[in-house]
Amino acid sequence: MNYFDGLTFTTFGDIPESAGGSRDKVFDGYYGIQYTHSGKLVFSVDGSPEEVFEGPCVFFSAPGRVYNYTTGVSETRHHCWICFQGPRVEAFRTGGLFDPYEPCPVHRIAKPEQFYKTMLEVQALLQHPSGYREARKVLLLEDLLLQIQEQEPLPARVNAFCEQCIRALRRSIVSAPQAKWNFGEEAEKMSISVSHFRRIFRELTGYPPTRFLIECRLNRAMKLLTDTARPLCEIAHESGFDDEFYFSRLFKQHRGRTPSAYRKEFRL
Repeated sequence: MNYFDGLTFTTFGDIPESAGGSRDKVFDGYYGIQYTHSGKLVFSVDGSPEEVFEGPCVFFSAPGRVYNYTTGVSETRHHCWICFQGPRVEAFRTGGLFDPYEPCPVHRIAKPEQFYKTMLEVQALLQHPSGYREARKVLLLEDLLLQIQEQEPLPARVNAFCEQCIRALRRSIVSAPQAKWNFGEEAEKMSISVSHFRRIFRELTGYPPTRFLIECRLNRAMKLLTDTARPLCEIAHESGFDDEFYFSRLFKQHRGRTPSAYRKEFRL
């Protein structure tokens, strides 16, 4: 077999704003490079828990495995792919060029623009009839596999179930910051430790949970101060603070003025 023989490209595509994905997807007899250039990839393979990966990242698809992959909730991702088959693929595998059967076949891409450019170059060649510059296609595919091989496997970031729970919790806190929130109980609902809960809450919102709650309560107090004539003790209570003096101290610390001064300055 000629070095450049034994490789057939089966499908390819480039969707800059993909909002979909695949459930229980099986690749029948062919392999693929599935690249997320930007956005979030929600991914699982062979029944593993869903995990969230930030683009740019890539995973290998392969026969005999079952894949679930999609975007984040109400989000899109830039999805680009090239699929191929043939005896040359087995030579790639045995030669150590790629391993599509590793437990988590997701890798980060350190130089996304270079990788994406190579993907597009292969796809441009595939627009021509079969037989056009076959050697160039094979060499470019090898280049893609080498670029991936040079990367470290991408560790899972946030379990998709936990991400959905925390995003829902965030919306609930914004809607009702005055409620008696217990983050230990929220962590227990997700079957994770409090420390892990705090870490992923901060990763997804930008704030530790307690600080986020304080900010939401202060925002509610600001609205009550400008929209109503209620006394400070009532506003403190309706914003989730049991103690008026603690409320006033926090308000000045985080907003730069006392509640009374804020009301005087901003009330219409």
